[in-house]
Amino acid sequence: EEVTDFPKLREYLNDKLEHYNMQPKLIKMDLVLFKDAITHIAKVYRIINLKRGHAFLVGVGGSGRHSLTRLAAFISQMNVFQLEITKGFALKHFREFLKVMYEMAAFRGKDKLKTVFIFSDNDAVHESFLEDIQNMLNGGVVPNLYLPDELAKIRDELKRPYKKAGNTVETPDAMNEFFFNNIKDNLHLSICMSPIGQAFRDYCRMYPALTNNTTIDWFMGWPADALTEVAMKFLG
Repeated sequence: EEVTDFPKLREYLNDKLEHYNMQPKLIKMDLVLFKDAITHIAKVYRIINLKRGHAFLVGVGGSGRHSLTRLAAFISQMNVFQLEITKGFALKHFREFLKVMYEMAAFRGKDKLKTVFIFSDNDAVHESFLEDIQNMLNGGVVPNLYLPDELAKIRDELKRPYKKAGNTVETPDAMNEFFFNNIKDNLHLSICMSPIGQAFRDYCRMYPALTNNTTIDWFMGWPADALTEVAMKFLG
């Protein structure tokens, strides 16, 4: 629905932000919700609540892409995953991270399966990560991620939620399909990239799913009234 009372929406989002900052395990955020920021929250919220919707947030560092995604995900009652890149972080570590996130989105999250994965261009320390991201955008999952014995272990843990969903045919193929469909339905990507430099052009050309299978939200430069609001808060 069209927003007709903008101050009321701002008040609602500020209440949500305050509630977010009261949560013990979440990264604290000190945000000024000016009009542009509120518009971006609304856009990201709508994208991640679309069936199998993925966001492509394009803007320079410091424009609020990560923070506003976190707030939109919190309002949507979704888990948020983000990589922590350490020295020597390689493809095997990335895929182990994906497995943890997949299982959380498929059945381990209990009442909170919906998940947002924030991935930025700074996380692409190896270009093979982007190949996996492309596969996730195209097909929902990274193919051949699990070994057969790993899938067998997952099927054992999946029996209760599988039956609870009304399924009766307990074949390995049917249970695998249930597992991967849950991931596709519950996992949403929020890809944050800067349009500055050659890398952005190369990524868009080499990995077309970044633009074809996402909804793009451009984070432009902050307008003067936004800068004034931020200054007024911190100087005040």
